[in-house]
Amino acid sequence: MARYKKDFVLYARPMKDGRDVWHYKVYDETGKRLSFSTGQTSKTLAENHCHKLLAEKRLIPQKEERPAPTLPTLREWAEAERWWVWGECRYLRGQLARSDEDKPRVSKRYADDALREMRKYLLPRFGDKRLDEITPEDCDKWLFELQDGGLSKKSVNNKASILRIMLGEAERRKKIPENPWIRVKGFTPSKHPKGILTLEEARKLLNPATVQTVWAGELIYYSASLLASVTGLRLGEILALKRADFFPDHVHVAGSWAIRYGLGKTKTKRIDDLPVPRFIYETIDSWCTWTGFVFSFQQGERPATGNRVLDALYRAIEAIGISQEERERRNVKFHSWRAFANTYMIGRGIAGAKVRELTRHKSVAMTEHYTSFNPEDFKDIAAAQESLVETFKVQS
Repeated sequence: MARYKKDFVLYARPMKDGRDVWHYKVYDETGKRLSFSTGQTSKTLAENHCHKLLAEKRLIPQKEERPAPTLPTLREWAEAERWWVWGECRYLRGQLARSDEDKPRVSKRYADDALREMRKYLLPRFGDKRLDEITPEDCDKWLFELQDGGLSKKSVNNKASILRIMLGEAERRKKIPENPWIRVKGFTPSKHPKGILTLEEARKLLNPATVQTVWAGELIYYSASLLASVTGLRLGEILALKRADFFPDHVHVAGSWAIRYGLGKTKTKRIDDLPVPRFIYETIDSWCTWTGFVFSFQQGERPATGNRVLDALYRAIEAIGISQEERERRNVKFHSWRAFANTYMIGRGIAGAKVRELTRHKSVAMTEHYTSFNPEDFKDIAAAQESLVETFKVQS
């Protein structure tokens, strides 16, 4: 015969003041035993209290229905998390902590750009929405709003990536069930051909016999473009070069200079020794009489500004007969020397992998073969560079 289980069992529990307060034990629907206080010091009153609760079906107190916590708005979350603030943003600190110190996943420049874009584009549009109120439809509509406002597809994608990361982090931390950007496709950027100078135009620009007329006698500007034309070095990498980085047959590339951030790592975080013709070393040696930064107007203490070097190139381009309108139409910039060097080397029959070692393109996985400079490793590149420099010297 099954044992009858009472609805409740009373027991007394002594208090610090000497009184006994009656409690009761009860079992829930799962068979778990629970205990509650009646608040009574009399067993009779405690029993009456329990019978009253039993009649009202409140012997086992119901848990209070707590409202779900209200999620913050995007603006509130951005402020609370210090989103994109260098040294304070939790996401950025996590990215840095999980990356190689020599190859950090994020940079201060990236953080500053993201912070500016968030304040200018994200918060005005989504700042007053709760994190869980931002829908895929909102995100998709926003992309077209940005494009209709005159931004390029690439620029739109860059701004969208900032919000995509922020909401992705909200999903990872279980603030929202899903990142709405999972269901939104970005734009396919329009392809703009990279500007490039022809060999004939490069000869006119870099002929040492015309430095006075084309470059107004400014050997520092001439040398910067000359070096870029045979190595494909980026402008920031050239400005970061110091006198100790130059050797008769090669240059040591270890950093990049930006006027706002100073000396930092190269774009690909690599350190390389690249071949250069002796003519370049001798040209720089003829005017650089100081230690420190080579391309400097302060005796090596600080590099020249990138804009100053760029403006000098544009003046030189105009001096050889290419108008500003034509230059802009062809999208010719200082970076065009990378395309020029790449094209020339490929045209000379240099293997693509070897050319990538020279120009250090990030898009193709590189081997670690060239760990130190060995002239034999770059013999074919050096020969092509010498040939190119000799071409510059030929009178047009």
